[in-house]
Amino acid sequence: MKPGVMIRLEGYFVFLLLLINVCPSCFAHLTEQGGSTGCAQTLFVGGSGPGNYTKIQEAINNASQGDTVYVFDDSAPYYESLKINVSIQLVGENRNTTSIEGGNHAISIYVDDVTVRGFRISNVGDFWNCCAFYVTSQGNNISNNNIINNFRMNGVFLDGASYNTISGNLIENNRYHGIRLEYTSHNVIINNVIVNNRGYGIYLYEATDNILMGNTVQQSFFDGLMLGNNSEDNLIYQNNFIGNPANAYDASGNSWDNGSVGNYWDDYNGSDGDGDGIGDSPYIIPGGASQDRFPLVVPYERHPDMIDIIITGGIGLTISASNSGTEDILHFDWESSINGGLLLVPSQRSSQGSVMFLGAGQDVVLQTYRVLFGVGIIEVTVKAGSRSESLKGVLFLLLFLPFPS
Repeated sequence: MKPGVMIRLEGYFVFLLLLINVCPSCFAHLTEQGGSTGCAQTLFVGGSGPGNYTKIQEAINNASQGDTVYVFDDSAPYYESLKINVSIQLVGENRNTTSIEGGNHAISIYVDDVTVRGFRISNVGDFWNCCAFYVTSQGNNISNNNIINNFRMNGVFLDGASYNTISGNLIENNRYHGIRLEYTSHNVIINNVIVNNRGYGIYLYEATDNILMGNTVQQSFFDGLMLGNNSEDNLIYQNNFIGNPANAYDASGNSWDNGSVGNYWDDYNGSDGDGDGIGDSPYIIPGGASQDRFPLVVPYERHPDMIDIIITGGIGLTISASNSGTEDILHFDWESSINGGLLLVPSQRSSQGSVMFLGAGQDVVLQTYRVLFGVGIIEVTVKAGSRSESLKGVLFLLLFLPFPS
């Protein structure tokens, strides 16, 4: 045997001995799978696999840095208050069905570099300082969660926590602030839908150098966006502010556009003479310190909602909506009206409502009239999100016969 060959073989065995001593789990994976993908492993909660955990906190306690804790939805709801003290990924199977309920804080993150996505947080909180997510660390990513129907609590509270990303979350029908930032900086709050919360939609206090982009803040109890004491040098653009008592307040001085595009304000009364989608006059932010120089005249859409509206006649009338896109739809409002003819039942010709969440490929019944009684030609018009549809037909007593399209 050539000496060079022996040297290479000896080096390989030395490497294996080091690997076994430093990371036994890696060696086990190497021998079982025929290759190594590193020390990170996935711990499962729920489901039917052998050795799966029944509690999420148990899996977190047994995880190491870089591991993933994957939570199945078949054992939901999980009645736990989670504390994360190790840098992991915590992943739910389905953001609408992998639910965590009860407790004061649903998930508390005390260490850097944690990712949490794919959960539904409901029935949490009993005091103004409670949260769905309570974060005191840096470099974390909280994305694609449904934080809905909670008690007195904040949706996401960054408490002295900087360099975090909060994205793609639905935060709806909670009894305090949607997103709350205090004594923090350099966070990115992007593409969240924050609707019907009983505090501010987004609240900043002593918070600087944050980016707020692509969020929809709607029907808050107080202001849509409040920038409190010493909240300066924040960049705020391409957000939608709709149906809030006051859409924003800024006493500190912040940037409300990126130099070419600002935000959509439903109370903006300026004109768009050149039709470029940007208002010709600035929107003055209450508080007297700032203005949006390039207000949008129509709501900002990151991608159009792929909502298909289905109107079905026969005996009665059914109105449905289907998400034909590849991305989940986080909250949309709908309204319907029946025009024309002599309509005796129902007595009210118009209705409206909202849908919190519609997953990709899913459908939902918006409205059902079991009895539609009258005579004449009627037209049913439906608007859902940014889509609209109408259907004409003949109503003869209890039978609605749509005209051929």
